Amino acid sequence: NIALRNPQVTDERRLNFAVQMTIDRILFLRICEDRGIEPDEQLKDLTKAPNIYPRLVELFKRADQKYNSGLFHFATEKGNDSPADTFTPNLVIDDKIFKEIFKGIYYPCEYIFKEIPVEILGQVYEQFLGKVIHLTAGHQARIEEKPEVRKAGGVYYTPRYIVDYIVANTVGKLLEGKTPAEAAALKIVDPACGSGSFLLGAYQYLLDWHEKWYLENDPEKWARGKEPPISQVVGGWRLTTRMKDEILVNNIHGVDIDAQAVEVTKLSLLLKVLEGETGQLSLGFERVLPDLGHNIQC
Repeated sequence: NIALRNPQVTDERRLNFAVQMTIDRILFLRICEDRGIEPDEQLKDLTKAPNIYPRLVELFKRADQKYNSGLFHFATEKGNDSPADTFTPNLVIDDKIFKEIFKGIYYPCEYIFKEIPVEILGQVYEQFLGKVIHLTAGHQARIEEKPEVRKAGGVYYTPRYIVDYIVANTVGKLLEGKTPAEAAALKIVDPACGSGSFLLGAYQYLLDWHEKWYLENDPEKWARGKEPPISQVVGGWRLTTRMKDEILVNNIHGVDIDAQAVEVTKLSLLLKVLEGETGQLSLGFERVLPDLGHNIQC
């Protein structure tokens, strides 16, 4: 539909970017909605009137104010040298496309988005990452398998238990006997991160390790002060969103040759930050997520 309605789009790379970013943004907001961080059925409500895409772009821009993630980066900002996306907001996309997509992600669809582990999202995306959109001479979009995927006989996803085993024996060993201040100096890099299965595993390990450390070292003391790393919740203690952001930016780094894979890794890590968050996030927390443009690079 983008190829059909936007003859000015002649660059395949930009076309692939537009398709993926639009899907990623919709999925991100839909998952946040299920977790109570975004208003209920806000995407579905867009279908009640014509010109869905311009109004969807307004939603994305609001999300930029709230989440500050590279996923919604539309305007150049001081101190942020990631290029702003001035391309996708100006596209023309038919309403029927969004009606179809939104119909597929609301009841009676079989997904409960808040229950889908971020790791599964990576596996779903591996299938998506195996494909690439080409423009034909007649300016039509054709979806093909990437040559490297065809050659390898399909996409391979690293099983979770292998990720856990390798992370426990690398990151786990590095953390032994350290304090959170010492842990902040560690740099963990996956030089061919794909859709991020190892980085997600490493990040989860770090989150669990930090939480355990604070629990064993007088949590009440650490929950005081202006920007505490942990806070008390029903049934115990947990890391604050700010602390989760800090661990992510300090410790987790990745590189991949595939620009689409890089976007999936960023999306998965940002959703991991918000895992377990609920509606309290919408009570004026400003710019709640980090921009991962420096951490995960193509």
